[in-house]
Amino acid sequence: MSEAGRLEYDGKRAVLMDVAGGLYSLKKSLRADIGFFEKDFMFRAGQDGAREFLSSLGKASMPADPAEAAGMMLEMYTLRGFGMFKLESIEPDSMIARISTRNSMEAWAFQENKDLQREPVCAYIAGVLTWICRLALSRETPHDIELGAYEEECVAQGGTICRFVIAPEKELARMFPGYQKPNVSISEHALNLNEEILVKNLELQGLNLALERQIRKRTEDLWKSEENYKSLMRMSPEPIAVILLDSRIHSANQAGLKVLGLESIDEIQRANLSSYLTDSKKSWDKIIWMLEKEGSVSGLELELTRPDGSKVIGLLHARFADLMPGKCVEVVLKDITEKRQMEQAVKDAQTELEFLNDLMSHDIMNYTFSALHFLNSLWKSKLATEEDRHALTLVTKDVQGAFELCSSVRDLSRIKSLEDDDLLVKDLNMFIRESIEESKRMFSDRKVNVDFGGVQTPHYTKCSTLATRLFTNLLTNAIKYDPHEEARIDVSVSQTAEGGVQYWRIEVVDNGKGIPDDEKERVFQRFHRIDLSVSGTGLGLFVVRFIAKASGGKVWAEDRVQGDHTKGTKMVVLLPKADERLIAKAVTGSKTGT
Repeated sequence: MSEAGRLEYDGKRAVLMDVAGGLYSLKKSLRADIGFFEKDFMFRAGQDGAREFLSSLGKASMPADPAEAAGMMLEMYTLRGFGMFKLESIEPDSMIARISTRNSMEAWAFQENKDLQREPVCAYIAGVLTWICRLALSRETPHDIELGAYEEECVAQGGTICRFVIAPEKELARMFPGYQKPNVSISEHALNLNEEILVKNLELQGLNLALERQIRKRTEDLWKSEENYKSLMRMSPEPIAVILLDSRIHSANQAGLKVLGLESIDEIQRANLSSYLTDSKKSWDKIIWMLEKEGSVSGLELELTRPDGSKVIGLLHARFADLMPGKCVEVVLKDITEKRQMEQAVKDAQTELEFLNDLMSHDIMNYTFSALHFLNSLWKSKLATEEDRHALTLVTKDVQGAFELCSSVRDLSRIKSLEDDDLLVKDLNMFIRESIEESKRMFSDRKVNVDFGGVQTPHYTKCSTLATRLFTNLLTNAIKYDPHEEARIDVSVSQTAEGGVQYWRIEVVDNGKGIPDDEKERVFQRFHRIDLSVSGTGLGLFVVRFIAKASGGKVWAEDRVQGDHTKGTKMVVLLPKADERLIAKAVTGSKTGT
C-alpha cells in the first residue's frame, strides 16, 4: 500500500474506530451478550452495505479470476478503514473462501478495553465478506448463490487474528457444528414486528376508549338504578328501610315511616333501629350475625316500641346491600300486630269453644242419656197405652238423635287434636267389650245379641284413645239399620298382613238392610245418610274412618253374603299389631298401676 493510501486508510479508520467504540459502549450499557445482540441485524447490514457500495463496479473493471476480484474488493474496504484483509484462499468449485484480518474495526473496541467475549463479534464484517465472495464467484448472478460466513477465530475472544470461512450454508453446517444460519429476513421481521406493535397499540387505544365508555355507561346505569330503586321503594306498599351497619336508619318509604311511628323523612336522621327493639343492641347484633352467617334473614319476629310508647310486632326480612351509603342492610318490616291480635282472638274463641264442647259432651250427654233411660222405663210401663207408647217413641227418637249428635260433636273435637303421642297400646278385646256394653245401654228397649264370646287371648294394638268410640259407632249403626225384632251381630278378630305390616282384622257383621255397592265408600263421608227414616247425624262412620286412620289403620264396607248386599253388611277394620317391646311395657305398666 502506498504512503498516500496508508494516510487515507488511517483517516477513515479513525472515524470508524469512533463508531466501533460507540457500538461497544451501547452494548455495554444494555448489558447484552455482546456478539449476539446485533448478530443477525449487523450481518444483514454488512451484506446490504457491500451490495450498495460495490454496485458502482462495472463488469469490465472486475477481474475474471475470482481470487483477483476478491482481492480488489478487499483492498477497497481496507482503504475505507474496515481493516487490513488477507485472502487466504478461494476455491471456485466448492465456493469456499478463507479471509483473515488482524485489525477488524468490530473487534478493535473489545481488544482496546481488554473485554474478552465468549463468542465472535464481527457480524458486520462477516456480511461484507459474504457479499464480496458472492460477487467474486458469480458477478452476473450473486443473488443466486447461497453463502454464509463463520468466524472461527476472533480478536475479541483474545485471539491474534480474526479468521472467516465463507461457504455454502450446508457446507458450513457440516464443517462447524455450532454454526447458526443468520436470519436474513431480520429487517422484514422488524418491520412486521413494528407493524404488529402499532396495531396492538391501536387496539389498546380502542379498548381503552371502549372501557371508558363502559365505565361511563355503568356509572349512568348505576345512577339510574339508584333512582329506580328509590322510586320503587317509594311506591312499594311494603314497609322498606335502609339501615346502616351501626343500626342508624338511612332512609325509608312512607310505609316504613308508618311502621316506625315517624311522620317525616327528616325524623329518620335522628332515628336508630336498635332503640326500637325490646332488647336494644342485642337484637340488632343478632340480626347482623345472622346476615353474615346465612346471607339473609327471613321471617324474624320482633317487638318494637315506637317513640310514642305504642307496641308493634314486626316480621323482619333483611339482606346486605351495596347502595349509595355503602354496605348497609335492606330491611322489609311488616306490621303483623293486627294479625297476632286476630290469632289471639281465634285462640281465645277456640278455648271457649272447647269449653262449650266439653259442656255439651259431658253434661248434655249425661242429661240426654238419663232422659233416654227414663223414657224407656215409661215405654215399658203397664200403665202406658198404645197412644202413649207412640208418643214416647217419637220423643225417644228425638232425644236419641240429640244424644248421638252430642257424641259425634265430642268425637270430632277430639279426633281433630289427635297426635302420635295420643296413641296407646291396649288389648283390643277390652275396647270391643266396652263398645258392646255401651251400645246395648243405648238401645235398652231392643233385643240386641252381639256374639263375641270365646275370645280369651289378648290382642294388643297401638291405637287411638278413641278406639272404643270406633267400635261403638259400628255397633250402634248395625243395631239401628237392623229391621228385625232382635238385632244379631257377630264380631271376630283375626291376624293379617298388608304391605309388610302386621294387622288385627276386626269384622263387625250385621243382618240389616245392607249397603249398595255404589254407596259403600260414600257412607264414610260426612253427613251422608242412606235411609233418612232412621234417626242419625251422618257423622258416625265419618268418625270411624278418622279414628282408624289416626291409629294407623283403615276401614271399609263389604257384603255379609258376597254379591247380595240385602243380606246385611260386614264392616272390616284393620288396626296395627303392637310389637313385643311395646306390649311388655304396657303389661308392666298395667301391673304397677301406671
